[in-house]
Amino acid sequence: MPGQKPADPLKNVSAKPKSTSMLRRSSSLAGEESDTNHVSDNKRNTQQAAWRRQKSLTLQQSKVSESHEEELRPGEPLFSIGVLADIQYAPIPDGFSYGGMPRYYRHALVAARDAARHFQRDAVSLVINLGDIIDGKCQEVEEHGGIPHPPTSQIDPGAHAVDEVLEALSEYQHGPILHTYGNHELYNLSREDIGKKLNIPFRAEEPHGELVGYYSHLVEQDDGSKLRFVVLDTYDIAMMGRCKDSSVKRKLAEKLLAKYNPNFPENENSPEGLMGNEKRFVAFNGGVDEPQLEWLRTTLQEAKQNRERVIVLSHQPILPGSSSPVCLIWNYHDVLKVLRDYSCTVIASFSGHAHRGGYQRDDESGIHFRVIEAILESPDPHRTYGFVDMHHDRIVVRGLGDCTSATYDFDHMHDESHSDNRMDTAKI
Repeated sequence: MPGQKPADPLKNVSAKPKSTSMLRRSSSLAGEESDTNHVSDNKRNTQQAAWRRQKSLTLQQSKVSESHEEELRPGEPLFSIGVLADIQYAPIPDGFSYGGMPRYYRHALVAARDAARHFQRDAVSLVINLGDIIDGKCQEVEEHGGIPHPPTSQIDPGAHAVDEVLEALSEYQHGPILHTYGNHELYNLSREDIGKKLNIPFRAEEPHGELVGYYSHLVEQDDGSKLRFVVLDTYDIAMMGRCKDSSVKRKLAEKLLAKYNPNFPENENSPEGLMGNEKRFVAFNGGVDEPQLEWLRTTLQEAKQNRERVIVLSHQPILPGSSSPVCLIWNYHDVLKVLRDYSCTVIASFSGHAHRGGYQRDDESGIHFRVIEAILESPDPHRTYGFVDMHHDRIVVRGLGDCTSATYDFDHMHDESHSDNRMDTAKI
């Protein structure tokens, strides 16, 4: 368990508008990136022709908050879910990010509890937590003006803070809470402890037995509509929480940072001197290794065959433009390639990590990429969280506090050309 959190400049960055095998993996992760708008697969290009024909000139402005648009398309949602991101609670006074952004550590716990009560009151089907429920400063409580546990106490401050947040979220009892985890959990806890507390089914990945936490969850309605949530582990390849001496995944992370970030290792969290999307190569980010990518492709293929729609969840954003480059998954292009191959199945991606939030629609696939605004940086009396209403033809995000409301259409989710492969467009 880390004793002191490294400097993290991430959260003050504004998002856009409001072994042999190791070397092989390194080639996949650290190779030259293709243009994000380049279509390299003819089959995928053909499948996406319908989306390209339907795409309007206002594609990049498909985030809509005006209430009159919804008045044109009335109707109760099929079901609703709750969503929150970056609580980052710590038992310390209000403070600032490393870039000077105000942070409300104790109020974040109050806001999380109120959100859970609201979700319970409205009986949402489930709740999504997009990671970083506690802050790395939990390991430095006294240094930041808080009251530490007695020196004789056996209580770990990070574990105790997680328990406090989970107790607050337990106000919601109507359904499951799907957790992702982020860098701030790793500043406090081991992956094994994170899995136990957040009910994330970490698996010991062959051949080295390193823990990785990805999974999916299916919601099936009485009318037969099916929605699968696919939860990615974007700290699969990472510096944090990986053994310095024996971890193959850490060695791969070190190799990537050494190649792309001249500040490594002395100032590994700094993007200074990096340009464009290369700013993501900082130590508070991570990547997705090949076994997880293979699992993702298999999961999406099965979802397609079973006529399920899919929402992808991750702590780190996936699509450039949905947030600052410094927030992106190291090998976002590998993840995007898989998602684009299943654009008729994947509705959207939701993530956290970038506190100001953000949104971008992928020009190639039509998939929506939404970054949810952080609870942490909204002062009392504001409580920042949202509801996501699932309709037959759209998602409606109803934001509270600083969470932006929006409507995301399913107009990219065209039928396959062969009738026996068609998705039922009358259902999710």
